[in-house]
Amino acid sequence: MNTLNLKRRNLVKTGAALACTLRLPHSHAQPAWPSKPLRLVVPFAPGGSSEIVARAVAGEMARTIGQNVFVDNKPGAAGNIAMQEVANSTDEHTLILGHIGTLAVNPYIFARLPYDANKDFVPITLVSKVPSLYVVHPDLPVKNLKEFIAYAKGKPGQLNYGSAGNGSAGRSCPTCRRWPSRASRASR
Repeated sequence: MNTLNLKRRNLVKTGAALACTLRLPHSHAQPAWPSKPLRLVVPFAPGGSSEIVARAVAGEMARTIGQNVFVDNKPGAAGNIAMQEVANSTDEHTLILGHIGTLAVNPYIFARLPYDANKDFVPITLVSKVPSLYVVHPDLPVKNLKEFIAYAKGKPGQLNYGSAGNGSAGRSCPTCRRWPSRASRASR
């Protein structure tokens, strides 16, 4: 009787295993990712620090993953055009060079954005930290930012400064907000 029970159990086990395998979808080998070149979108015009960083990253990334990585500059609307395009991308081969302006500043300076910085993007690595430098002409009689602010307050409406535009670090920095409000601002 024991032999019969063992045979019956083995038969039931084998039948159950066979039934399970018949119900599983046939597995096909998935192509390795990335299966085509990656597109690294830069939400700013060519020639700036973001593009320089992106090109360096693209070169190293291509060597590491064995697939081409190309940089695609998509300037406009303080980076919002590129951010929307990448947020809506479904090809799984499009990345964006995230930036403080597009991810942290734009949600506060635009009433509506075509993307959600917190839901549409997932950070995968910190690529670089780009310092901000404030420079003046050497003929100006100042040696530091405190002296410059005092100098600017003494010359209301007579000084100019430039920045990369609305939402840029140079335009929205806390120090710049303390500058006299009548200083002319020039954005490139």
